Amino acid sequence: AEFVYTVSLERKELAERDGDYLEAQQFHQRAMEARAALPQFNLEGLWVGKYGEHGYEMINVTYQGDMLLAQKVTGTKNVPKGEATFQVDLSPRGGLLAGSSGDVLSPIELGDAAAKQWGCKYLQRFAGKGQVAAEGYLDSQWVDGQLIMVNEYFSFAWLPIGHQVFFGRP
Repeated sequence: AEFVYTVSLERKELAERDGDYLEAQQFHQRAMEARAALPQFNLEGLWVGKYGEHGYEMINVTYQGDMLLAQKVTGTKNVPKGEATFQVDLSPRGGLLAGSSGDVLSPIELGDAAAKQWGCKYLQRFAGKGQVAAEGYLDSQWVDGQLIMVNEYFSFAWLPIGHQVFFGRP
């Protein structure tokens, strides 16, 4: 599905450049069908995760195009409810797409015991940005992070501060 999604988007763009809008629409439809089969595009809705000492918090995941946006439904003294907690650009990288950039992250390879526990050997991951702030929502900033897909769950890691939250459905 990932390959079909990427190629269909590339061909859609080429058809648009050539002025063939009917063909572009057909490739767009194929891309949307393939996208529906990709786990990273099926996270929309409410999720709960434990934010360390802050306890359990609820987030709402939405999409704007290929951008995954996670907004806090409940908040902390650092990042309050209603604010973004992380975002991840899920657009295909490389190829012919104009504006494609960023690193493609290799999957995380699990050890044998973990692979047996989770039922898979590799975990797909995507580069993103997570929001951090001092108490009172002061000095808020975006830091590098990663969305990690773990079967029907996912996690987000705020890399510079070594913080990772696992999310499940409420």
